[in-house]
Amino acid sequence: MTIQEEPFLKLKEHLSEILSLRAVFALLQWDEEVNMPPGGAESRGQQLKLMAEIIHKLETAPSLGEELTYFLEKDDLDPDNKIMVREAIYDYQRSVKIPKEWIGKFAQARSQAYHAWVESKNQSDFSLFQSSLETIVSLCRERAELLGYKNSPYDALLEDYERGVDTQILDTLFSELEKEQSKIYHTILHQGVRKSIFEEKRWDTDKQWEITLHLLNAIGFDFNSGRQDRSVHPFTTNFDIYDVRITTRLNPNNLFSGIFSSLHEGGHALYEQGFSREDRGTWLAQAPSLGIHESQSRFWENIVGRSYPFFVFLLPLLKKYFPFELEGITPEVIYREVNRVEPNCIRVEADECSYNLHIVLRYKIEKDIIEGKLSISEIPEYWNFLFKALFGYLPPDDAHGCLQDIHWAHGSFGYFPSYALGNLFSAQITEKINAELDMTQLISRGDFIPIRDWLKEHVYKIGRRQTSRDIVKNISGSEISHRPYINYLKTKYGEIYKVDFGY
Repeated sequence: MTIQEEPFLKLKEHLSEILSLRAVFALLQWDEEVNMPPGGAESRGQQLKLMAEIIHKLETAPSLGEELTYFLEKDDLDPDNKIMVREAIYDYQRSVKIPKEWIGKFAQARSQAYHAWVESKNQSDFSLFQSSLETIVSLCRERAELLGYKNSPYDALLEDYERGVDTQILDTLFSELEKEQSKIYHTILHQGVRKSIFEEKRWDTDKQWEITLHLLNAIGFDFNSGRQDRSVHPFTTNFDIYDVRITTRLNPNNLFSGIFSSLHEGGHALYEQGFSREDRGTWLAQAPSLGIHESQSRFWENIVGRSYPFFVFLLPLLKKYFPFELEGITPEVIYREVNRVEPNCIRVEADECSYNLHIVLRYKIEKDIIEGKLSISEIPEYWNFLFKALFGYLPPDDAHGCLQDIHWAHGSFGYFPSYALGNLFSAQITEKINAELDMTQLISRGDFIPIRDWLKEHVYKIGRRQTSRDIVKNISGSEISHRPYINYLKTKYGEIYKVDFGY
């Protein structure tokens, strides 16, 4: 071993320790939302606070900064190690701007806010969450000032999730997206809302659970390196490429809620399990942004899961578990059922034509909150005002309105735009997949592995070697664009509803 190899191995060990402790922190959070009894909330908050402070101490250690700076200037590192150092020093330079005291307060505030949100949502009473949210927002604003920004404090928080994208880009992109999708959405609704053929039917949740496990296995989720559980709000977390956890939410009144939740989270999980084995435990085994991560969950949930060929494959499985409920039902019938466009207050249950409008609403609100243009007490009223403007009606209560999402309780301001960007990225990537694979044939016979392997090669294995924008540009040949997604909606829903939206 040369003199240079030894200190570099020491650097990799230091970075690996940080990743391992982050996994421990994530495990505590996973347990909090899946298994922990309510009485454990206070002690869990203290545990998370302690772990966050320990991790932050390692992330900001002066010795780590010295090691990274030393190797950043070296010319004899191989390309992957050079990129790893570049990405690690980017994270280090952001981390050192945040003091230990802030980290501890934020971890504890998140834990308290989560439990306040659960109670507030259960009672549909925003006032029960208001105080906790005020604390979270104050800390997020403080973080933005510590990190620094050019135009908007929201940009500093957005950088945590969508590096290289700012409010100037989103304001333009989302303005066009809102205009185009509103036209599609309201044109379809103007025809009248089609009544569900499954209204008032109930679906055994144990059977639903078995169906979701079958689907996860079919798309390539490795149960030897992951598991599925249930939670209030579906999510994915990873501790290692060989330990990826997802959760789903089953609804006895909706057969497809759990199916699409599992496909969505399964898409996230395939990404985490799909990093290169050689990158395991290193800075490279990470997605460059949540937008590219969301492109994979939205791809499997919508572009695959809500396609006609998918129901050619899925219907025999559904009839195995629900033979009487689905007697006489065809793939065409289910395809039109799950792609019905209808008013829906809940983002995670929204159809594709309206989903991005839910994101635009949240983006406008949280940007105004962070920029100090909107007080926390005004959120319910402003939410309803924007919702009425976008959708034409009001949500019935706070639980179906401003309390429906967990993200603000987690302090995840800047996260929501990633969902819309994920939709746009997924459409751009799908155009390329369709040019190279016969997705219709593969999906209709349940042969998803070639699709999974294509994504592994072109998206998953890249890790943090490229930014999300570069990954999408290299695949599609163009920068972020709403156009492929709008074309996808017009083609798909134009056929379903016999509408010519125009191009």
